[in-house]
Amino acid sequence: MPLPSYAAPPPPVYQSGFPAAPGFQPPYQPPFQPGFQPPFQPGFQSGFQPGYQPVAANPFDSRGTTILILGILGFLLCQILGPVAWIMGNKLRDEAVAAGYPEPGVGKAGRIIGIVATVYLGLIVAFFAIVIIAAVASSA
Repeated sequence: MPLPSYAAPPPPVYQSGFPAAPGFQPPYQPPFQPGFQPPFQPGFQSGFQPGYQPVAANPFDSRGTTILILGILGFLLCQILGPVAWIMGNKLRDEAVAAGYPEPGVGKAGRIIGIVATVYLGLIVAFFAIVIIAAVASSA
């Protein structure tokens, strides 16, 4: 009966296809145990952390952009668009809150600019009313 050969086993081959360097120790891998979940390790970045809940995109964001554009145009060029942006911003806020979403920040900014443009429009109308009343009073 021949004696068994006690030669050293060949070095392990890894995914790269190259054998491990001499003296290399692979990291310890505990044996697989069904139902075992390793504890959370700080500094470990994975796709999802414990307690992390993915958030769905707010479907009201695109309408907020329209309101912002109307608010800016109402403030700078055509003040009659200010009340339109204000009314649309209020409607967007009410719909988003009723659906369980927060008010889009862009929509909120457009609503606030619409309020400022509406106040500006009111001041312009009041100024022209005062000028017309003064002109009528002075001509009489």
